[in-house]
Amino acid sequence: MDNPLDTLRMMLLAVLALPLVCAVVTAAVGCCCPGLARRVALLLALIQLGLTGSLVFLAADTLVARAGWTLGTEATTTYFEPIAVPGDQGFGNNHLGQVHETTWSLLTFAPVPQGLPPAEVQFYVGLDGLNVWLVMLTSLMTVVAILISWEAIQTRPGAFYAWLFALQTGIIGAFVAFDAILFYVFFELTLIPSFFLIGYWGGGPARRDAAKKFFLYTLCGSLLTLVGIVGVVLTNPTPVVQHKDGPLAHYGPLVVAGQPVTLEEGPITFSIPRLMRNVQTWADYHAAQVQRSTESATRTPSAEAQQALTQAELTNDRHRAVQVCLFFLLMMGFAVKTPILPLHTWLPSAYGEAPIGMTLILAALLSKLGTFGILRVVIPLTPDAAFLYGLPVFGFLGAVGIVYAALCAFAQRDIKLLVAYSSVSHLGLIILGLFTLNREGLSGATLHMLNHGLSTGTLFALLAFLIDRYRTLDMRQYGGLIGRFPGFAFLLFVVCLASVGLPGLNNFISEMLMLAGLFEGQHTQTIGYGLAVAGTSGIILSAWYTMTMLKCVLFSPHQEPAPVGETPRDLNRREAVAFGVPAALCLLLGLYPQPVLDTIRPDTNVIVRCCDQARVRAGYEPSPAEVLVQPETDADALTVPPTAVPPLPVAP
Repeated sequence: MDNPLDTLRMMLLAVLALPLVCAVVTAAVGCCCPGLARRVALLLALIQLGLTGSLVFLAADTLVARAGWTLGTEATTTYFEPIAVPGDQGFGNNHLGQVHETTWSLLTFAPVPQGLPPAEVQFYVGLDGLNVWLVMLTSLMTVVAILISWEAIQTRPGAFYAWLFALQTGIIGAFVAFDAILFYVFFELTLIPSFFLIGYWGGGPARRDAAKKFFLYTLCGSLLTLVGIVGVVLTNPTPVVQHKDGPLAHYGPLVVAGQPVTLEEGPITFSIPRLMRNVQTWADYHAAQVQRSTESATRTPSAEAQQALTQAELTNDRHRAVQVCLFFLLMMGFAVKTPILPLHTWLPSAYGEAPIGMTLILAALLSKLGTFGILRVVIPLTPDAAFLYGLPVFGFLGAVGIVYAALCAFAQRDIKLLVAYSSVSHLGLIILGLFTLNREGLSGATLHMLNHGLSTGTLFALLAFLIDRYRTLDMRQYGGLIGRFPGFAFLLFVVCLASVGLPGLNNFISEMLMLAGLFEGQHTQTIGYGLAVAGTSGIILSAWYTMTMLKCVLFSPHQEPAPVGETPRDLNRREAVAFGVPAALCLLLGLYPQPVLDTIRPDTNVIVRCCDQARVRAGYEPSPAEVLVQPETDADALTVPPTAVPPLPVAP
């Protein structure tokens, strides 16, 4: 393939499909030779990790380069432009380049006139700055989950690892989906493997009840989210103008040659980038109608002008009220999955009863589907409601959750539940960062999804060391392990320091960015100070309960419960890799996070610009403009040219 984009497209399809192949192979091997299943699963997971790593680093390089090519138009782009889209019009036709759309249809609802986008559910997947590193995190943590489950899973290991690979497919699919229905399908598919992994391989007597509670909570919330997605699709069809050549989709100016443009409702679309453009166009159109009617009524007062103004205001108010309702519906499924207080009550039982490998996946990856859904779906598709109610409602709930979960963590004696509540506290900080709706907060929240997945996932992985040797995580039964297991103690200490945000480790950068976001902008300053205090309190409390746990387990007088089997030893090679690699990444991201921030910057800017338009419609000033700097990249030396092909025809 001459075009690197074609290579990326094929690699993305392979990364998405390979885990399903791995699931089938592992299940078959488990039936024939159970003892070999874990080795086959590890080999396949490493192949998947290598392929994902190659894809991610090639894509990240292209994304950074694309930011340089689009420097002239980046300041006005208000919709996602994923790369490596299978079915793109340039797929296999190098001269067409990248147009950020797909032609791979799954379900067609109705034929549409030529010149309008199709009313179809599509297999629309791609990569951008928001998802590329989360895809890498998914493949990495799957390998870690297999390694730490090596001794813990003795019953039907082939089936366990097969379900783990199936879960990986759903997570990656949700991260890379750019069709709203496709995203929801992958999002929901994660429920089935999770149910079996918790209910069958869980370690406690209440594992089945925990699995049912997790399933029902998530399903009920997700069904409300589905209603919200359908509502957004139906209430934001493609805006159409009549042209001499026929109807055309219109995303251009609302006044042409001094005359206002009249928009009509066209076909529906499920493409998230198209929906983003539709939402902004209709919101601006209704606001412009009110403004023109007001000016007309002021110039020539009459009953007809006043009636037109009243009708325009009613239409605009109805449109905004519908968006508010859709915002809360969309938030329900993601609030449960994250979880956001008070929708977190499934968490103690699910985390406590799940096998340690599944607990790692719950904390490091599945919780990120909740925060990622807010970033990918909720804010871009309901920006006006997110601006008005995101920080006052869900920011407040996130702040309460930060402090409440931190206090719950301090009260725990089971280390697994302590880390689980610690995860809820950190996720509350991500919610604050997301709803600041500015560059600092969104960049910090996106980076913290990666950082939290690494640090908290590694903390849960380290607990497998104690489970394999002692079958208990009651911290009151441990003491002085730093002398008994110095390698384990060192890694535990480093990862705990990363979790509490020590400068030089990964969480520090993202936490500071999120807190800085609470002090930027007119809107956030009204309530941002109080939320920043809550966020800072959560970080301080995190250090309190984490250091208390370390003191008890590592530095108090030596004691340990009765071991399982032979005399326990320090880290073996398998554990050193499982714990050491993500711990090293925590240090690397703490010292040099700039490549990740450079990758996510263009797409967080897209969301900021969407929210800036909502700010203006609400009567506020937009956030300060970013100073765009040409990256130090020789664009002429790259083989992929910038595209000048618009995704949709625009009426003159």
